Amino acid sequence: MGRIFISAAHGGKEARGIDPGAIAGGTSEAKEMILLRDLIVTELRARNVEILAVPDDLSAAQTITWVNSRGRRGDIALEIESDAANSPSVRGASVFYIANNSDRRSNAEQLLVGLLRRVPQLPNRGVKPDTNSGLGSLAFCRQTRLPALVMQVGFLSNPEDRALLQSRRRDFALGIVDGLVTWSRVIDPTPGTPAEANYPPINININGQNYSEQGVLVNGNAYIPIDLVDRLRIDLSKTANVNRITYRKVVYVKAIELRDFNVAVTWDAATRTVSLRSNLAVRLQILKCLLPL
Repeated sequence: MGRIFISAAHGGKEARGIDPGAIAGGTSEAKEMILLRDLIVTELRARNVEILAVPDDLSAAQTITWVNSRGRRGDIALEIESDAANSPSVRGASVFYIANNSDRRSNAEQLLVGLLRRVPQLPNRGVKPDTNSGLGSLAFCRQTRLPALVMQVGFLSNPEDRALLQSRRRDFALGIVDGLVTWSRVIDPTPGTPAEANYPPINININGQNYSEQGVLVNGNAYIPIDLVDRLRIDLSKTANVNRITYRKVVYVKAIELRDFNVAVTWDAATRTVSLRSNLAVRLQILKCLLPL
């Protein structure tokens, strides 16, 4: 079984100072998640699982860099957070996974089941792609190179959720640990396997055209050779947020992150094909049809 990285959301230093996250009932999200994280670390170590806790003074971006610089094949990463809503009646737990990744969705379900078995009084808000989050995408899910999930353990703004978290914190920790161990064994069922990766190939279709070059499937995410990105008229030199990996001397980029450049990304599991369509190409085709001959 690989190692487990865990991050307590908020508490780090952002542009406007220390970020406490949600604040309600005389407490803060950062405080509650750090307390929960510490219990999770204790329980995992009691089960002889190697756990790496992200330092609390790091910003969100620094957290991802910290994990990426230490992660290796077989590891997993989880960020825990609590939510807040305008209405104090909104409550429940949920897990976010990177969109279009069926493996990560299954992992999210395993993690959520672990928590709800220990704390059945907590409403189940289900597992959701990160595109359904308030931000439209979650950096921890997308930019972390390891298999990564974001768990919302409840709503700090709801008195019942808050009371459950504060009075049964160890049950929360035990449930999350149960889910983490199950998830980790799925990712790395055979400890001691060679460290060198062997990623399965996938097919690529760009703007309706199939390519002889193939991509690779890494932790359930589609990656395409970086030279094909030029065909989508994208200049990656202007951003550092697109995940790149080097595999067998070829540089690949994570396909789903190209959505930030107005590229539609879909996955066909039956044919193992990632399809990308540039909105610019679509607009040019429409314009061509409208122009007089």
